[in-house]
Amino acid sequence: MKILVVCQYYYPEPFRINVLCEKLAARGHEVAVVTGEPNYPEGEIYPGYEGHARADEVINGVRVHRCPIAPRKKGAFRRAVNYY
Repeated sequence: MKILVVCQYYYPEPFRINVLCEKLAARGHEVAVVTGEPNYPEGEIYPGYEGHARADEVINGVRVHRCPIAPRKKGAFRRAVNYY
């Protein structure tokens, strides 16, 4: 089965969706994730992901496509921009 997951956060950020996707891939499903550049919880893009350096990668059998994102940072305005 082909499964598409659209979520704001994915590995290396610590969220349960990571485990779910990896288990589905291990069972033979074709799993693809569309997500933003990792920046949670610090509000800064993780090293190695700046400038959209790794837009497409495979992590533990899961295809991951990263879209540009405004880092979360602090404050209500920055959080709203991040969610937008």
